[in-house]
Amino acid sequence: MKKLLLALLFVSSFAMAQKKVLYFTHEPGKWHKYAPQKEIFIKLAEKAGWDLTVSTGDHDPQIVALRNPELTKGFDAVVYNFCFATSKDLEAVSNVIAQTREKGVPAMVIHCSMHSFWGTFKNGHKGRPAKGEAKPSPDLLAKWNKENPGKEFPIWGDFTGVASTFHGPKTPIKVTKCCEHEATKSLSPGGYTTVNAELYNNFYVVDAVKPLLKGLQESYPKAIDRKIKKGQKLTEAEKNTPKNKDEAIVMWQVPQGKSQVVGISLGHGEEEWNQPEFQGLLIDGVNFLLKK
Repeated sequence: MKKLLLALLFVSSFAMAQKKVLYFTHEPGKWHKYAPQKEIFIKLAEKAGWDLTVSTGDHDPQIVALRNPELTKGFDAVVYNFCFATSKDLEAVSNVIAQTREKGVPAMVIHCSMHSFWGTFKNGHKGRPAKGEAKPSPDLLAKWNKENPGKEFPIWGDFTGVASTFHGPKTPIKVTKCCEHEATKSLSPGGYTTVNAELYNNFYVVDAVKPLLKGLQESYPKAIDRKIKKGQKLTEAEKNTPKNKDEAIVMWQVPQGKSQVVGISLGHGEEEWNQPEFQGLLIDGVNFLLKK
């Protein structure tokens, strides 16, 4: 009987010690296969010992769900893995930001989460924006100021810490550490190379960002790259064409009000999610936030 009581006490204390994590996504996804990514994350949560709750559903209803003032109530951390690029739902943006800045729930943002709510920081530019600070859509800004006089406009890129407006071709990325950090502790000192992946640009980086990982992507000019994808033979001159080299921060930490955000712009496809190194970064990143 005494052994049984001890075992029950152990199980009870373990359950109490489990950290509650909310994973917020949508399915099936137009540009990303969020269903298999969700299943991988569920397995990672089990491995890490988190008490995981998944919020998923169709694209538009999930944007509406982000307006819920109690979105992260009772959770120790939230992970956002979505793609809401064209959404102009400022109520959703404002509420998500408040969950971390005001309510103190740390957040991880993954891949296309950076390519979301572009109207709050990108669409005030004509044509392709040059690197710089946020430029909200004038119409959105005017609407917000009219409906929320005196309240700060919610800029998504300022919340994620590293704003992004486009990505490179689907080719491997060499990932290396910028520093030693708890959110990347499982990654070997030499870093790793992804499968074919998208390197997100750093449109702007807020001052408080601490870069954790950088990515280097080499690729042929588009005309040559198209020939390669079509299986066409390259001329000797084309083979000897110097490759483009692009570099960007791909993982970072940024304080946000009462808590923190960890961003990782890697993670486009299922093959990338299946890489042990990427999975390790997800676990490390969430565990770092759970200690905040």
